[in-house]
Amino acid sequence: MHAQYKDHMGDDLRVVDAARVSFANESWYINEEYVPDKNSKHFEAWLRYALVNVRHDRPTLSVGDFGLIQFLAEHGHWTPFAHPQISLRMKAPVPIRTQCFKHKQGFVENEESRRYISSRPELFMPEEFRSKAANAKQGSSGTHSRSTPWKAFYKDICEEAIDGYVAMVEDGIAPEQARFILPQGVQVQWIWTGSLAAFARFVRQRTDSHAQGEIQELASDVNDILQPFYPISWEALTR
Repeated sequence: MHAQYKDHMGDDLRVVDAARVSFANESWYINEEYVPDKNSKHFEAWLRYALVNVRHDRPTLSVGDFGLIQFLAEHGHWTPFAHPQISLRMKAPVPIRTQCFKHKQGFVENEESRRYISSRPELFMPEEFRSKAANAKQGSSGTHSRSTPWKAFYKDICEEAIDGYVAMVEDGIAPEQARFILPQGVQVQWIWTGSLAAFARFVRQRTDSHAQGEIQELASDVNDILQPFYPISWEALTR
């Protein structure tokens, strides 16, 4: 289970320019003539960001642009954050994929189909089985006392089902029907493309402590991939 980078379009500057076009303006980069506004409430935060960019020889937004991104995020002006786009290749077990697909606004996905492929599916193995939460309709509460034997049972029964799938395909059963036997634990892959705003919303919701542990792990992967490309916008949207 993981997220892998494919490509992306735009950066923090794209967000700023999308917002400033309302006034027929655009951003400006720091240059020798630029004097930062040291009285700005965003100056200290901007300075930390600017020093990092200078060390990496990357262009730096002005204090005003930095502050604009904070304002947009704090006041729910999400459309400028919808202009940058990111594509990832995702892999997760079926139920986690289903949770990802509940995030519709700003996303499009194309998933592998077992109507067309018949290779042996990969089984997802959880690190542990957790106990059911005592006072909640869903969720979990720590490692189950019999996690190890249940993991062995899970692996055996799922591998048996996968073996059955392979045997059915080899015997000429249509893959589109043979797939019915596959367990929920098999992993599927998809290309997931979405806006910066959409991915930030996904990460913010799915890294919450109430989210299922497995999707928290996947959302953490997405966070680690996107943060370097949009350091200012990402921090403002997900903090």
